[in-house]
Amino acid sequence: MSGTLLQQVTGTIERHQLLNKGDRIVVGVSGGMDSMVLLHVLHAFRESLRLELVIAHVNHGLRPAESEKEAELVERESRRLGTLFEVGQFDVREFQTESGYSPQDAARKIRFHFFNHLITKHKAQKLALGHNADDQVETILLRLIRGSGLRGLKGMLPIREGRVVRPLLDVWREEIESFTRERGIPYLVDSSNLKEKYLRNRIRLKLIPSIEKDYQPNFKEVVLRSSAILRAEDDYLTQKTEETYETMIQERENALAFSYPSYQALPEAIRWRILEKLLGKLQDAEAGSEEGEWVDIFPVYQRLNSRAPSFLMELPRGFTLEKRYDRVFLGRGRVTPVPPFEVELLATGRTFIQDLQKEVMIEDMSWKGNAEVQGSATVALVDYHVLQFPLKMRNFRPGDRFHPLGSQGTQKLKEFFIDHKVPRFERPMVPLLVSGETIAWVVGHRISERVKVTETTKRVLRIEVREVSG
Repeated sequence: MSGTLLQQVTGTIERHQLLNKGDRIVVGVSGGMDSMVLLHVLHAFRESLRLELVIAHVNHGLRPAESEKEAELVERESRRLGTLFEVGQFDVREFQTESGYSPQDAARKIRFHFFNHLITKHKAQKLALGHNADDQVETILLRLIRGSGLRGLKGMLPIREGRVVRPLLDVWREEIESFTRERGIPYLVDSSNLKEKYLRNRIRLKLIPSIEKDYQPNFKEVVLRSSAILRAEDDYLTQKTEETYETMIQERENALAFSYPSYQALPEAIRWRILEKLLGKLQDAEAGSEEGEWVDIFPVYQRLNSRAPSFLMELPRGFTLEKRYDRVFLGRGRVTPVPPFEVELLATGRTFIQDLQKEVMIEDMSWKGNAEVQGSATVALVDYHVLQFPLKMRNFRPGDRFHPLGSQGTQKLKEFFIDHKVPRFERPMVPLLVSGETIAWVVGHRISERVKVTETTKRVLRIEVREVSG
């Protein structure tokens, strides 16, 4: 059996090109059966492939008595085999409390952070993990139960990102058990793997045996074959998605942007994958992200399909999705709502508006048709004598009406915003200059017909609104 297992692993390594001669490999070893077999298998290939092994063990601090024994076992076996040994000790519970992750996710984040540190420290080319064929089946069922598309149901990959390799992925757990007996490989049993409070454990201990007994005795083999088929189909769709992404997505400094009409014109399967890739891009900076771990795409997909002209949607971990009519932006940053405000302005001089972090500067000027003095998006020139003082600056209120410069009459300010494609969530952030009951200026857009400078104007106010840094 041991020879058969080594032959199977050799086939997996060659078929997926997992290792190259001379690779330095960080090997994740917990002290459990799978990872201890992985250690011995890679050690068996060490001479033929000229491999350098760095054994990495993580003490999560969750099971103090067991954890100490596991660390001792892995270190002892590593020394016996003549391999480098690295151990990291962490407080998963503290990290879980601070981050809000589940215990399993918190432990995985810490584990991968440590592995990535060792890859850099030792200039390693690969990270080897001990997942086997049974783990693959459990992972696929776990994702199916939680809700997953094709990308999740294809299962774990033998090689990911060119450096995370799983040499035992085609080997069944019973074959690994036989290998440990034949080779006398020591290992310890993680007691948490026997607790049915974890969904993965219930899948392994109850669901799969029940299906094999009552429905399909070869259930695991069927799932594994199906995952191989799905993987091939996924590869094709991934290629199409990559081609679409390159032509459609603009990567900016703080956000990813794309055309909404172009997105809607895509086949549904590609739309879903484009979102998946976009969200994955945003999470790239988060160390410890494993495949299959991403922001829930379904609510994002639904919101984009609602065809709302504009919206702002908060996503987990500080991300936001923003639609501005024909453009969509995805980036980092929480939304801070702007409350209703109203500030009385100094007749001349500077007034700071705390809610918007903007400053209003008013200058009183005589007017003789000064050609060099002009208005802009942030500067308005208004007729002094038609104004009612004190002037005020406030934000949008339901029912506001406005008489835009050059128009025949008033219109609802809401309709003006729609016409000028100002998203609903931005409207409270647009300052309004108010004279009496009249909206004299929608800052950044247009002044009112009622306050415009005419041939009879003798005196004007120059009003400028600008950002205040810090």
